[in-house]
Amino acid sequence: MCHVMKRLLSTIGVHPTVIELEEDEIGALSPRDNNNEDSSTVLGGASGAPALYIGGACVGGLESLVALHLSNNLVPKLVEVGALRNEFLIN
Repeated sequence: MCHVMKRLLSTIGVHPTVIELEEDEIGALSPRDNNNEDSSTVLGGASGAPALYIGGACVGGLESLVALHLSNNLVPKLVEVGALRNEFLIN
């Protein structure tokens, strides 16, 4: 899933920062962290890994990324946070 997400973002001109977690680090986030918060809260609403953040806000996983892309909302969101320049928008 990570590869597909990176590939989609690269295709539209974004070079994402990737933070890779080891299996034990992912497991430590689920189902609860040390403060008894649900892991979805810790991940900003994402259901596990991989989780995509755009401009500091959690978008979710692969399904959320694809949904944003198919609804033509991904590029404007990336432009909004400065990850892409306006020249990539097609009116």
